[in-house]
Amino acid sequence: MIRAIFLFFFLTLIWHNAIADHVDVPYKKFEWGVGLLSIYGHHYRGSDQAKSWFFPMPYFSYTSERIEAETSFIRGIFTRTKLFSFKLSLLLGLRVESENNRAREGMPSLDYTVEAGPMVIFYLWHSENKSLAVNLEIPVRESFATNLHYVRPVGLFTVPYINIIHTPIPSKWNWNSEFSVSPMFADQRFHQYYYGVDPQYVREDRPYYRARGGYSGFQTAIVMNKRVGNIAIIPFARWDYLKGAVFEDSPLVKVKNYAIAGLGIFWLF
Repeated sequence: MIRAIFLFFFLTLIWHNAIADHVDVPYKKFEWGVGLLSIYGHHYRGSDQAKSWFFPMPYFSYTSERIEAETSFIRGIFTRTKLFSFKLSLLLGLRVESENNRAREGMPSLDYTVEAGPMVIFYLWHSENKSLAVNLEIPVRESFATNLHYVRPVGLFTVPYINIIHTPIPSKWNWNSEFSVSPMFADQRFHQYYYGVDPQYVREDRPYYRARGGYSGFQTAIVMNKRVGNIAIIPFARWDYLKGAVFEDSPLVKVKNYAIAGLGIFWLF
């Protein structure tokens, strides 16, 4: 789905902020550029349809003692110690057209979303030279849907993940990388928005369905980043397993595996 664009930035450009959490940032840093993004993934978690995208994309990042910003999110830093950080985060998502998906045909499209809420990062361990670190990162966001004429709350979503961050000593061939694993959870409103089927949208192969809140599946993700002069190369992959999710019996869930992968190449000015 188109929302995958912002998922890409959330999974991949976060490496900049993770590294900054382990070093002092006594100055303001701003980077910007343009590039190309190639991505392949399912329309949404549970969809049996997949699609490729190829986009020109802008890139920017800003880091200071109190603000971290990337193309798809902004974080205000309230507290930062050697043990944990407490932040306010914002994440954006784009519209998913139901007319392009067989399972959702005739149903309302999934609108643009804005997700906002607190995030706590616990610094569990790092090596002596800080080239390897392990964090527990817990975002809890309220999601709001909008078609640019109205805004309505969708529900709460959280992905408490263990994040393994590798930041090697600079050399010609080394890559920065992150690997994360996490269960996912959401409330009833969130699952109903994505997986519920109201009576007016029932058809022979799509019965009425009322979603429940709770376990939302298991997620793993890996992201890498390499700088070659002014060029940033960012490959990534993510896999979700929906077996056991409270909405897995929804008629909108066609498969239990969700995968997305892509490559971004950006020229930084």
